[in-house]
Amino acid sequence: MASSTCSSGRSSSSSYNSNSNSKWRYDVFLSFRGEDTRKNFTDHLYSALDRGNINTFRDDEKLPRGEEISPQLLKSIEGSRIAIIVFSKTFADSKWCLDELVKIMECEKEKGQKVLSNSIYTPSISLYTPLERWEPSEVRNQTGSYGEAFKNHQTNADEEKKKKIEEWKAALSKAGKLSGFPLQNRYESKFIEEIVGEIRRSIPKLVHVGDKIVGIDENVKQVKLLIDAKSNEVSMVGIYGIGGIGKTTIAKVIYNDLLDQFNHHSFLENVRERSKDDRGLLQLQEKLLSDIIMDKTMKLSNVDEGVQMIKSRRYLGKVLIVLDDVDCPKKLRFLAESPDWFGGGSIIILTTRNKRCLNVNKAYSSYEAKGLAKNKALELFSWNAFKQHHPTDNYVDLCNRVLHHAKGLPLALVVLGSSLFQRDEEYWESTMDRLKTIPLDDIQKVLQVSYNGLDDRCKKVFLDIVCFFKDWEEKTITKILEGCRFHPKTELKELDDKCLISISDGFIRMHDSLQEMGWAIVHEKYPENPGKWSRLWEYKDIESVLTTNIGTKNIEGMFLNMNTIAEPIKLHVEAFKNMNRLRLLKDARMLKILDLSHSEQLVDILSISSAPKLEFLLLEGCARVQETQEFPRVQRKYGKVKSA
Repeated sequence: MASSTCSSGRSSSSSYNSNSNSKWRYDVFLSFRGEDTRKNFTDHLYSALDRGNINTFRDDEKLPRGEEISPQLLKSIEGSRIAIIVFSKTFADSKWCLDELVKIMECEKEKGQKVLSNSIYTPSISLYTPLERWEPSEVRNQTGSYGEAFKNHQTNADEEKKKKIEEWKAALSKAGKLSGFPLQNRYESKFIEEIVGEIRRSIPKLVHVGDKIVGIDENVKQVKLLIDAKSNEVSMVGIYGIGGIGKTTIAKVIYNDLLDQFNHHSFLENVRERSKDDRGLLQLQEKLLSDIIMDKTMKLSNVDEGVQMIKSRRYLGKVLIVLDDVDCPKKLRFLAESPDWFGGGSIIILTTRNKRCLNVNKAYSSYEAKGLAKNKALELFSWNAFKQHHPTDNYVDLCNRVLHHAKGLPLALVVLGSSLFQRDEEYWESTMDRLKTIPLDDIQKVLQVSYNGLDDRCKKVFLDIVCFFKDWEEKTITKILEGCRFHPKTELKELDDKCLISISDGFIRMHDSLQEMGWAIVHEKYPENPGKWSRLWEYKDIESVLTTNIGTKNIEGMFLNMNTIAEPIKLHVEAFKNMNRLRLLKDARMLKILDLSHSEQLVDILSISSAPKLEFLLLEGCARVQETQEFPRVQRKYGKVKSA
């Protein structure tokens, strides 16, 4: 379930963290002397950071070393949230290492970030490795091996070199005063574990909430009253309500607020969507465990093993977990059924449309998310319709009529407001007339008013995303849509401007309620006849159409995830005969013969290389199908598929 806000304005009384990680290219920049530590300590540290899903820059040992640091490396330092400096015996021998250090300390000063002792957003961490018996003071005061290194640097130094030496010394003195991690005689594995834990606390992975939030304070306050964050008891809270009411946004705000109190945490989004079968549920368990134990390589054999593994991690202490959009009690039995599963002080929050999830599992206290009061609803709507916190004078009455239909639902206010932005009064009146015909309790139809205002090309792209591309990478979707002769930069921007989709971190997101609206549009004219739908995405519908040869020219796309299918679909060569507008087809792993003749709109057959049993392919009349890397010379008539 996506956030219920798009460009949704922030009330003057509210201030919530958004995703502050987005401006950083890396979480950590590793600065070290390769000759000393690349193949031992630093390699072990890098591996631990990588397993902990901490995005770390480590330079390539094959990187050419010149007199000056490359611009790319400088950008990597600037784009890293934390710099870990591994001081070792010959660190100061390297001009490259010393130049890196100067740049790191400059970034610390320019960014004005706090030092390690405060445990938040640390600019640098000093590590001292025990190659010989020496003290951290050698770094600070340039004595011992560091003093020897500087004697060598000063030999025959010209004025420019002397100036640089002073910069190096100043950087070392400053770095030496930071709170460091001296390894000394400790076990290296425990030492590295401590460092990774400190990094995790320093860069909490905030979830994206939205740029502006309105009227959420009371909901957040009421949920927090059900959580005893200072207690050693396990708190389990469920937030329920209709789609678009803001349940996920409430959970995200609370998660971000509490995050710095927990070393172990996980936010599982879209549980309903991602757990339609045991395989999906297993992947959710793996994600939960990999987040908690900081090991992204976690793999499980089955869901029962996953339950036991979750329970066995109780010794880790308190955890913070959000399960977003849980649709049935069964899911809880495999993810977070009982407080006995977790250490004291843990907080488990779930969001759901199905109150029965909470009625069945008495371990969870419940809270019903409330819609916005009229003044907050008007403010949220105004931010989207006028880009200010109040309506312009001549639109006040029209705004009140919109609020009457939106019923305080944030999603409806955002979508309707965005669709009316920069529209004249005549357009507003027309929209009001359409809203009059919709029952007040039919929020899906209210949302559809914005869809109806799109041009035909945007409608097609919207439905493609609804049925096939939700949560896909933007660049992948763009390439596919360009192949279908769309102009995706234009259409995606239009959909984003109207808040029918959101684009964040390079992915296309969509609220569940908008996706359900799109599905209803596809089904609308022929609810019982999938052969006449424009798009097919569910196994039972695709099987029905292909095995009974009822496909029609209406069908434009057909996507099927064969990983979830136990039995192959047995097709007749006539199955695609009438689908001459088909332009998107994905995953046909069990096909032996594929006849797509005269599908004039067909541009690309996605994942055709994943059809290992394909023997014959008929593409006669499919002039727009391009040669692919996997099958450079696909024949456009019957014949064995050839590859170069």
